Amino acid sequence: MRNFLTSDKNQERSAIVWNAFSAMMNSFQTTILLIVLTRAGTDADSGIFVIAYAVGNLMLQVGKYGIRQFQVTDTAETYSFRDYVAARGFTVGLMLLASVGYAGYTCLSGRYTPQKAAVVLLICLVKAVEAFEDVIHGRLQQLGRLDIAGRILGIRLFLYIVLYALIFLETVDLWLTSLLSLLITLVLALVMNGSVRGYLSLQKKLPSGSTQTGQRSVNRVGSLLAACAPLCVSACLNMYVANAPKYIIDSVVSAQEQTALNIVFMPVFVIALLGNFIFQPILKRLGLLWHEKRYRDFRGITGRLAGAVVLLTAGIAFAGYWLGLPVLELIYGVNLSAYRVILVVFILDGGIIAMHNLLILVITIMRRQSRMIYGYAAAALALFLFGTSILKRSGILALCLYFTLVLALLMLYFLLLVCRGYQERRKERGK
Repeated sequence: MRNFLTSDKNQERSAIVWNAFSAMMNSFQTTILLIVLTRAGTDADSGIFVIAYAVGNLMLQVGKYGIRQFQVTDTAETYSFRDYVAARGFTVGLMLLASVGYAGYTCLSGRYTPQKAAVVLLICLVKAVEAFEDVIHGRLQQLGRLDIAGRILGIRLFLYIVLYALIFLETVDLWLTSLLSLLITLVLALVMNGSVRGYLSLQKKLPSGSTQTGQRSVNRVGSLLAACAPLCVSACLNMYVANAPKYIIDSVVSAQEQTALNIVFMPVFVIALLGNFIFQPILKRLGLLWHEKRYRDFRGITGRLAGAVVLLTAGIAFAGYWLGLPVLELIYGVNLSAYRVILVVFILDGGIIAMHNLLILVITIMRRQSRMIYGYAAAALALFLFGTSILKRSGILALCLYFTLVLALLMLYFLLLVCRGYQERRKERGK
């Protein structure tokens, strides 16, 4: 296994191929599993699964804490791998406490049935494994071995999807399926990541004569957590904003309509995650270009990435309008004829969120991440305060259009932050 995972005949090509594969698995895991649950289970199973993944992805942002982007673009290695591991251990602990607290509260308050709360918690635990694994993959990418990280993540997700589907088809028990899949995920993560531990350098290049022990190490981890805190808060708010229609719909509409809307909502995350596949291999290079003050090259690459997002979204929107509903109806066996316009709107939303993710990378490289919080907080507040009333008063299409407006305004705010970042850097060069 170690030889297969670390094969380096052509690292650059392998990184692209395996990162694409892992991104596809990550993008489509919810879609594929929802197909199985819709066909073999009940509307209740599908609804529980979708909400469990929405909550799990939100908790995942707490566990990841926004550290991966900061870690990969830490070209000067200001913090060591030990610092990143210690920080991630702390954040995953917070994630576990939050997950247990949320599942317990929703169960005891009567919002969720015990089965629904249990499935939500189990999915959150799967995401906790992914959160800790991510810091290892961040180090591999930092060392130029994104190919290894892509292999591990892609294979693990593929096996998780296949085994989750097979177990559910055999048991038709969502709780048992989620429990067994958690155990499988844990074993796969330990075995595969453990097999490449020799590729991880635990010591950074410290300044001459300095050491990193005791209180100094604790201070460094605290400094790292403080630096990434805005990224964590922004990522959590981002996940809430991106999932807001699901949360709003979950509290208002019937289980049957909820299933249909969740199916139509899938393109939002598929496009956003596919966008991340485009961004991830270039992340380290962008960090180096900014660090080396090669701004023309930096702008050229980010412009091409933005163009790729626009083309990807336009192509999917065109195909979605003409072919989307018949294909989705064939796959899921659910009548979606009333949702054609909503599908196209959600596809455009996915493109806007993908653009958000690109701008977040640029803002993080500029080290202006603390300012993103204001935009996300305003967007989350707008959706939380007015989303439900708009749905009840004007219907689902009105909610979708309001969601699009909020996302577009947030994108403009991020563009403003990027422009200000360039202006400040030019002023620094002029001094």
